[in-house]
Amino acid sequence: MSPLGIRRVRLSVMCAVTTVALAGCAIPRPDGSAVIPAPQHLTEPICIAPPAGSMLVGAWYILRKQTGVVGEIQTLLTLNPDGKMTHQTRVKQGRNIRSELREAGCWDAPAGKLVLRTHRSNGELVDYRDPIYVSTYIIDRNDAKRAVFREDKADSRPMTAQKVHASFRLQ
Repeated sequence: MSPLGIRRVRLSVMCAVTTVALAGCAIPRPDGSAVIPAPQHLTEPICIAPPAGSMLVGAWYILRKQTGVVGEIQTLLTLNPDGKMTHQTRVKQGRNIRSELREAGCWDAPAGKLVLRTHRSNGELVDYRDPIYVSTYIIDRNDAKRAVFREDKADSRPMTAQKVHASFRLQ
């Protein structure tokens, strides 16, 4: 898949899932606009640990369907206690994986929100200063087994994430 195709899938998935994405769907990049590569001097930021005992720490699985997307959207969001996160999203149609995106970066949970900041996308350092790599969610509910959150934008739909074991992998 071309970088532009991956970018379009990423935007669609971010707007749908994150998309702990888990923004207001970030700021959508207009069609035809250039992808901003990470400058050579840019180094990966250091993540800051959230307050101890955060109920968001752990691995979260989201399975959903979206209008216009054939198949299921699977997301595995891992929020580590050191403030680092990984975010794997794939579109699966039957046994076939149509697209997949793996991101890594930092997370924070200020006052009822979840903020994800992507620094690496599919292993490559991105220009994380670009607002497309920041996803903000409002947390409606969070307990030991489930989290319900929604994108920080008008008319966003709630998503339910189920807490899973740290060894959980998307199939």
